[in-house]
Amino acid sequence: MLDIREKWLEPDHLLIASVLNNLAMIARATGENTRAEELYQRVIEIREKALGPEHPEVATALNNLANVYTDPQKSEPLYLRALAIREKALGSDHPEVAQTLYNLAVLYSGEDQFGKAEEFCRRAQAIWEKSLGSDHPFISYPLNLLAVIYKVNGDYATSESLYQRSIAIKEKTQGNYHPDLAGTLANLANLYAVKGDLGKAISTQQRANDIFEYNIRLNLAAGSEQQKLIYLGTLADIEDQTIMLHLQNAENSTAAAELAANTVLQRKGRVLDAMAKSFAALRHRSNPQDQQVLDQLNDTTKRLAQLVFEGPQRSSAAEHDQQIRALEEQRENLEREVSKRSVGLYQPTQPVTVTQIQAALPSDAALLEFATYRPISPKAYEFVTDRQLDPTAVGEPRYVAYVIRAQGGVGGIDLGSKKEIDARLLAFRQALRDPQRNDVQRLARVVDQKIMEPVRSLAGDAAHLLISPEGDLNLIPFEALIDQKGQYLIEQYSISYLTTGRDLLRLQVARDSRTPPLILADPAYGEPQPVRLATMAAEKAPLQPANLSRRRGITAAADLSTVYFPPLTGTAQEARSIKSVFPEATVLTGRQATKQALEQANAPRVLHIATHGFFLTDGAEGPQEKDPNLEGNPTRSINAKVNIKNPLLRSGLALSGANLSTGQDNGILTALEASNLNLWGTKLVALSACDTGVGAIRNGEGVYGLRRAFFLAGAETLVISLWPVSDYTTRELMTSYYTGLHQGLGRGEALRQTKLAMLKRNHRGHPFYWASFIQAGEWAPLDGGRR
Repeated sequence: MLDIREKWLEPDHLLIASVLNNLAMIARATGENTRAEELYQRVIEIREKALGPEHPEVATALNNLANVYTDPQKSEPLYLRALAIREKALGSDHPEVAQTLYNLAVLYSGEDQFGKAEEFCRRAQAIWEKSLGSDHPFISYPLNLLAVIYKVNGDYATSESLYQRSIAIKEKTQGNYHPDLAGTLANLANLYAVKGDLGKAISTQQRANDIFEYNIRLNLAAGSEQQKLIYLGTLADIEDQTIMLHLQNAENSTAAAELAANTVLQRKGRVLDAMAKSFAALRHRSNPQDQQVLDQLNDTTKRLAQLVFEGPQRSSAAEHDQQIRALEEQRENLEREVSKRSVGLYQPTQPVTVTQIQAALPSDAALLEFATYRPISPKAYEFVTDRQLDPTAVGEPRYVAYVIRAQGGVGGIDLGSKKEIDARLLAFRQALRDPQRNDVQRLARVVDQKIMEPVRSLAGDAAHLLISPEGDLNLIPFEALIDQKGQYLIEQYSISYLTTGRDLLRLQVARDSRTPPLILADPAYGEPQPVRLATMAAEKAPLQPANLSRRRGITAAADLSTVYFPPLTGTAQEARSIKSVFPEATVLTGRQATKQALEQANAPRVLHIATHGFFLTDGAEGPQEKDPNLEGNPTRSINAKVNIKNPLLRSGLALSGANLSTGQDNGILTALEASNLNLWGTKLVALSACDTGVGAIRNGEGVYGLRRAFFLAGAETLVISLWPVSDYTTRELMTSYYTGLHQGLGRGEALRQTKLAMLKRNHRGHPFYWASFIQAGEWAPLDGGRR
């Protein structure tokens, strides 16, 4: 509609302003505050020019813009100007005057000016009751805010009464599933927790969470991935409150622990789930119109990746950035179209419960669901419509773990400061990457004491740990931790990784492979002119030929076009070894191991890719770990000249022609492009390359890189690496792994037995050699049937 009106009307026409206002409201409701701010500012400019600065419609736009801001210094002047305009033009008793009064009351309550907040709130309530009636839905908002104020002042009885009246009005006028009703219920649950009435606190929080979950299902059925992420981000404080209710107020309550675990299970990896189902549904139906949308998405993704990696070329940096933004917007529009077309094609996601997860768990397994949360001060907490959580009411993020077994209750435990634990994880990861380090076992024990030792008592006699990590926990192999007895965890446990425990339900859906196994190895990268690569200290030294045959992480460079991908001739033998185990496999090596061949793959039973992987850092990520196995000690990743915002464009795989080609078929497959592959039915994807399990971390959604991309594409199981190891070691590990698979071992157990065999060899005892590769997703044998 906006395009049509902008085409036929003047750019400052009021009809254009009305559409912009509606778009801004949608952006605000889904958490896209920056876009909402830009749109509202344009609305104000148009209305001021057309109507004058004192018109009520200008006041409406000012009020809406003020709602976007969280900084009172920005929002208060806008509210006060809107109030003055409305009182002058409409009279002091007009409902729109009450709206601005209420917004000012919310602002002042957030500034702890409760006397002033109550005054403005009661004025708003009185105006609305006089003009709209005592049961109008608008009345519920000042009642909710007054309840917050009385709670903070210690008058719990009055606060509860006000909450109850607000809830009754919302139920009568808005129904039982409105998100504003859930917000007031969450406030009431918080009040019960402060009072110590834990039974009511848990049941009321449960009802609030159920309503939020209902609205999450509706909202995630539409929109792009970014819109879905932003929307879920607006509800993070409700998850924090639910976890805090358990850990701080009801630590010994099974019901509180189950409620918190349910919330984590329902929120974690939710966007990945939604996007994967939308793509799978469209591929499954695959009518010409659907296929056209998928083709357009694939083409746009390729053009975006090409534009990013080729750089500005003949255009200016500003023009290049504008071109990137235009393609990103085009891709988002296509993602929205995919979501729209897939509605109704798959069974809507039902609320996940601990009971469902328990039914899907093997009797000998324990699900370890890690999460992060921000500690909330119950007395300072408030959930007010159109307002974010008061930042002074929350503490620094912490790790928590919930443990679920097939039988029995849920166990949950706070593990400590995320910042402190992440520092220990970094030290451990650095030691893992260097086989010459002799402190790796000590550091492994330090991490185990903090992360796993408290959890083991909750896991009981479980022999199989299904680990759903969070944050930087995604970047360590848990099997390399050392317990109180001085043993690596792999010696006692089978370990598999999940994005979320909800994967257990997703993996129950049968998928049929369409083609035999496909192996790509030893790509012909090409031989450009020699280049000089920068080390972390910006020192330059030529690559030595002796190092080019060694599989290592990509070294630091100004951008990807200056990076040399050395040959990996040893991977050809790796491919032959796997072919001998799976003779029906198709093997593509040399010039045949192309990006185009991979993109044309149609759900092969197994996909094995032996090549170089890369992960580009952005400037905000700070210094990266050094790889001690590289000459000159360069970094493990590349800093690109172009500011690449999408982390799925900052990681990928190098295929034939990667050192030479330009254009869309340039030998570089980004993770974003990999997410468009058709792997629904592929039982196993093994990325036999450097750092294929790393990427940008997003709390609640895991690792944004190749790991996420291949799950989006439909893969059941991934075998990925957390640091670079040599060609020979990788070939040894992969040959043993596929032999185990051929013998009927599970996708997880075959890798475990391979690692245990390597661990027993004196020259392979350091976890650098055996712990780099991990198995994520389905752990059963390739022919199905968990054992």
